[in-house]
Amino acid sequence: MSDKKTFPEPPEHLSSKAQELYNFYAGKSVRAPGQIALLVRGLESMDTADECYRIIHEEGLSVTSERSKITRQHPLLNTQREAIGQMMKIFKLLRLDVNFYKIPNGIGYTDFV
Repeated sequence: MSDKKTFPEPPEHLSSKAQELYNFYAGKSVRAPGQIALLVRGLESMDTADECYRIIHEEGLSVTSERSKITRQHPLLNTQREAIGQMMKIFKLLRLDVNFYKIPNGIGYTDFV
């Protein structure tokens, strides 16, 4: 089962960044069906955190209520924090927080920003 071709393709709803990570880990660190399911959930959380980041970056760290005129932190900051936490828990559970794969220019996968 070490043949990469035996693993399912990444889910289409994942971002291209998440699909690249899926392809990188599926068949290496992540092999069992339960691990693949966890990896997908972790990548979904990463996509959620990235989407929150884009919106917060566009709208700013704080928002002002139209009705009360009170300025508060952007509500997506909490969602982003929770998504990052969930992603990190899953990656740690799958031992993806430690990268042992060598690439031509060093250790790790550096194409993701």
